[in-house]
Amino acid sequence: MKSVLVTGANSGIGFATVKLFLENGYKVFAHYNLNKKNLELIDNTNLLLFQADFKNILETEELFDSIIKETNKIDVLVNNAGLYISVNEFDNLDIEILNDTINVNLKSPFILSKKYIKLMKKYNEGRVINISSIGVKYGGSPNSMPYTLSKSALETMTKSFAKEGAKYNILVNALRVGVTDTDIHNSAKRKNMQNRINMIPLKRMAEPKEIAEYILFLASQRSNFTTGSIITIAGGE
Repeated sequence: MKSVLVTGANSGIGFATVKLFLENGYKVFAHYNLNKKNLELIDNTNLLLFQADFKNILETEELFDSIIKETNKIDVLVNNAGLYISVNEFDNLDIEILNDTINVNLKSPFILSKKYIKLMKKYNEGRVINISSIGVKYGGSPNSMPYTLSKSALETMTKSFAKEGAKYNILVNALRVGVTDTDIHNSAKRKNMQNRINMIPLKRMAEPKEIAEYILFLASQRSNFTTGSIITIAGGE
């Protein structure tokens, strides 16, 4: 049975990814931070839950080590967990927000990917899939700059790690995801979401399962010749 580690798995894209991999016969190691209520509703013995607060990178280290106690091999790593903090005023954008965002969105994927590649070298195979954002294309806004900055760096890390992984048939790619119907967007009170949706050529948000389908594709044997790629799924943006 193949296995996958999905971070940020309790909601949105992560939760849709967990369900889709379970439907396709994978053993799923699902990471969450504060909330696991959606994951607890899934009745499947192939689902194992692990808690960690990625703002503390020591917990990221411990998460991977805990999972390795359960298995010798992880076929797929999905770095999906993300922290998005938008401030009302530019003057409120402080270094603590930047530090927390970088820890969750960049340092934790760095730690997990490095440990994963080291683990999977002996198997001469593996998949790392990083979840980026369409905000990288546009530079984001000053008030949410830490998020876009971290995702831009994540894309660079994707290309760098792909060069190392290629030596061992470990494929590393990123999905640059557009506006998706997730809690992040639904809770963004300052945004006029209809105006934002109108900017998308397809005139709608993505559904989380649509992104999960691409993740499953990159995890499969159908993508054996794709690595170091940043693939945009953004409705035409």
